[in-house]
Amino acid sequence: MKTYRALLLSGLVWLLLTDLLGLLIPWLIKEGIDSVQMARYGQLTTVGGLLAGAALVRFVTRSWSRYPFLHAACRLENALRHDLLNRLLAQNGSFFDRFRTGDLLSRFTNDINNLRTLAGFGLMIFVNTLAVYGMTLVVLLRMSAPLTLAALLPYPLLLLLTRYLSTRLQTASARVQMGLGQVSEALEEGISGQAVIRSSGLQALRADRFDGHNNDYLDASLSLARLRSALGPSMALIAPLSTMAIFYLGGRQVIAHRMSLGELVAFNAYLAQLAMPTLMLGWILGLVQRGAASAERLGEILGSSPPSGGQPVVAAARPPSVSLKNLCFGYNQKPVLRGLSLEVPAGSLIGIAGPTGCGKSTLLHLLAGLYPVPAGQVLIGGQDLAMLDGEAHRLRVAMVPQESRLFSGSVGENLLYATPGAQASLLKRLSRTVSLDAEVANFSEGFDTRVGEGGQALSGGQRQRVCLGRALGRGGGLWLLDDPFSHLDAATSQRIWRRLLRLLAGKTVFLVSGQASLLAAADCIAILENGRLQECGSHQQLLAEGGWYARLVEKERLQRELEGLA
Repeated sequence: MKTYRALLLSGLVWLLLTDLLGLLIPWLIKEGIDSVQMARYGQLTTVGGLLAGAALVRFVTRSWSRYPFLHAACRLENALRHDLLNRLLAQNGSFFDRFRTGDLLSRFTNDINNLRTLAGFGLMIFVNTLAVYGMTLVVLLRMSAPLTLAALLPYPLLLLLTRYLSTRLQTASARVQMGLGQVSEALEEGISGQAVIRSSGLQALRADRFDGHNNDYLDASLSLARLRSALGPSMALIAPLSTMAIFYLGGRQVIAHRMSLGELVAFNAYLAQLAMPTLMLGWILGLVQRGAASAERLGEILGSSPPSGGQPVVAAARPPSVSLKNLCFGYNQKPVLRGLSLEVPAGSLIGIAGPTGCGKSTLLHLLAGLYPVPAGQVLIGGQDLAMLDGEAHRLRVAMVPQESRLFSGSVGENLLYATPGAQASLLKRLSRTVSLDAEVANFSEGFDTRVGEGGQALSGGQRQRVCLGRALGRGGGLWLLDDPFSHLDAATSQRIWRRLLRLLAGKTVFLVSGQASLLAAADCIAILENGRLQECGSHQQLLAEGGWYARLVEKERLQRELEGLA
C-alpha cells in the first residue's frame, strides 16, 4: 500500500473534512433548538440554511472520500495477482507438487478479494472510526466530562467481547478458506475430467465426493456466520446503555438548568455518531480476521523463494553436451533415479527407453530445469545445472512433454505460441513438417479453429503434432522429446520423425520412446530400469547383447508380421 500513499492521503483529507462537517451538524441542531426556546426565529432560519448546506457539502465530501481508498484497493488487487502469477511461474516442479490446482485458484480469487475489501472499505472505515472517535470525544468532553465518562462506561464490554471473538473468528476464517480451496479443487477436477467421468459412469461417485467437500465448506461457513452474526447484536447493546445514562444524568442537568435542552440533544447526537463506528468495529474485526487468514495463505506463495538467478549460460545458442554423474532424484522421499551416469556429446541424438516407471520422463524434467538437481550431478555444456540461471537455461530448451497440453485459442495461435506475430509462411511450414496441413485444410475454420479447453477439441495425435510444431517454432539447442508419437500410427510417426531428423541435425536431442523403429536412428540408446542404466549403445550393439532392447525390436517385428497376415 506504500505505493499509493499520495492517493490514500487525499482520501484521508476528504474523510477528515467529512467528519468535521459531521461534528458541525449536531451543533447546528443545538443552536436551532435553543433558538426555538428563546424565540429567536430569525436565527432559526439562518441555522436551518446552514444545516442544509452542511448536509449537502458532507454528501459531496463523503462521496469523494471513498474513491481514493477503493481505487487503491483495486490497484492493490491487480498488483497482487501480477506478483502471484510471476512468483508461481518462477517456481520449479516441487512447488506445484505441494499445492492443488483448485487451492491455488481459490487463493487467486477469494483470498485476493478478501484483501482488496480489507484494503478498501476496511481501511476506510477503520480510519473513519478513529477520526470520528477522536473528534467526537474531544467535543463531548468539552461539553460535559462527567456525562461523557458515564456514557462510555459500557464500552469496556466491547473490548472484552472483541478479545474473546478475535481468535475464534481467525480460526473459523481459516477453515472457510481451506474449505473453499477443497471445493474449487473438486470443481476443477470435475470440469477438466468431465469426459473421463461421463464415459466411465463416475458421475455419482464424483458428485458424492464433491458433496462431502461442499458440506464441509457449508459447516465452516455457518460456523463463521454464527460468530459474525453475534458481533453486531452484541455491540448494539453499547448504544442503548449509553443512551440510558445520557437521558438519566443529562435530563437531571437540564432540569437543574446546568445544561440546555439543545445541548442535551446535541450531546446525544454526538454520541449517536459513535454508534455506527462501534457497530462497524464488529464488521471490521471479521474483515481483519478473514484478511489475516487470506494474507497467510497468500504469504505461502509470495514468501516462497523462487530458484535463484544463478550463473549465466555460456554459449546458449549452441547445442550443449550433457553429462550425468551418479544422478539421484526422487519425489517425496521416494527414489526414482538411482546413481544414473551418462555422457552425451554435443549434437548427439540419444534414445531413452525402458519399462514404465523407470524414470524416463523424470530425467527429461530434470534436464529441462523443472526440478532442482543436486549440485555436480548434471552438467550442461560443462556447466553445473544446479548453479545455472534457470530461466536462461530453459530458453535454449525445446521440450515436447508426454502430456500434450494446448492453450486456449486457435490451432494457429498454439503453433505460433512461442513466436507470436510470425509470418504466415512459418505457420504453414510448421504444420507441413508435423503432417498436420491436410487435416487443418479440412477444419471448418482452418488455422483459426478453436482447440477447446486444453485442446479437447482435437484428437490426441493432433494435440501431439501441434506441440511438436510449437517446439519447432521456438527452436533451441537442447531438445527433449518425451514420447511425442505415442498417439500416432507407425507410418505417420516415421514420416514426421524423418523430417525432424533433418531439422534437428546437429542439435542435442533426447528422445523418449517405446518404438524401436524410432530409436534405431539414435547415436546411442540408453535403457533404464528402476532408475538405473541397464543397457547403453547403438542399435546394432544392443541387438547383439540380446537384452531388453533386443526383445523390444523382436516384439515390433512380430507385430508387423501379424498385421501383414491380417
